[in-house]
Amino acid sequence: MNKDFTVKFWGVRGSYPTPGASTVKYGGNTACVEVNAGGRTIILDAGTGIIPLGRELVKRNDLNLLILFSHLHHDHTQGFPFFVPAYIPKARLHIYGPGGTAETVKHVLEHNQSSDTFPISLRDMAANKEIQSLRESQIILWDEDGIQVVEAAPNPSPEAVVIRIHKSYAHPGGVYHYRITYQGKSIVYATDTEGYVGMDRKLVNFARDADVLIHDAQYSDEHYYGSLAGFPSTQGYGHSTATMAGEVAASAEAGQLILFHHDPSYADDWVAAQERSAKRVFSDASAAYEGMSLSLPLPPSPIRNAHKDVQYASHD
Repeated sequence: MNKDFTVKFWGVRGSYPTPGASTVKYGGNTACVEVNAGGRTIILDAGTGIIPLGRELVKRNDLNLLILFSHLHHDHTQGFPFFVPAYIPKARLHIYGPGGTAETVKHVLEHNQSSDTFPISLRDMAANKEIQSLRESQIILWDEDGIQVVEAAPNPSPEAVVIRIHKSYAHPGGVYHYRITYQGKSIVYATDTEGYVGMDRKLVNFARDADVLIHDAQYSDEHYYGSLAGFPSTQGYGHSTATMAGEVAASAEAGQLILFHHDPSYADDWVAAQERSAKRVFSDASAAYEGMSLSLPLPPSPIRNAHKDVQYASHD
């Protein structure tokens, strides 16, 4: 099994796609992040970035997939009807997200592809689909037995991927943040969240010591507070500033901060300015861009080390 733990960004914008010359550096697709943990592919949100990701997954023949929705607003679901693996009969899609009932995620996806809005229904997508809404207390466990939703994972196997949920109310309708842990390393995905005075302490605790924190940073401080000419105040919209993201990363003592969900009206130079703002609070901050890839160093495997020792000895 592939032992790598990697993150790749396929869509980094919020609200709506923004193609064009002014967004070439960071990209214009809406939210979609691919995490690969030991050869297991986890997809965070299905904005338009999931469309090119889907084509890539088919080329790889990587068709046993876990898709996690942070929430069900349009910019996080709008790419799913164009996700090629969903049309392949041998594909297995485990699709989870928030909702008031176990059927909420399924009902929203069905509505998005009703006959009034789209020519192909969810039912007509040929992949084997398991769709359910989760409670915040539940844990997703992906181990040698497959993907399970459990109430507790006290002693997961060393090869297991463990995903925990934090429900935030700092976005209209609420949002799920996810912490993905593999081989002692963690990635926290905290999009569509707005900073509180003194920070969201629950999110800080949830992200404590994460190796990578992916955090919403849609607005500049001036935009957020209504002092940017031509832009209204966005307080209460459910999105953070780069400064807020930096404060959470610093307080949580995260290893690295990735700014995410860039405002669609921000050209590349504006997003670069966001990165500079975050760095003033948390030095290891970077603005996400399409194609950006991170690899988390994992502890050495005792089995691999033993093989290396034997191989080295044979050369003496």
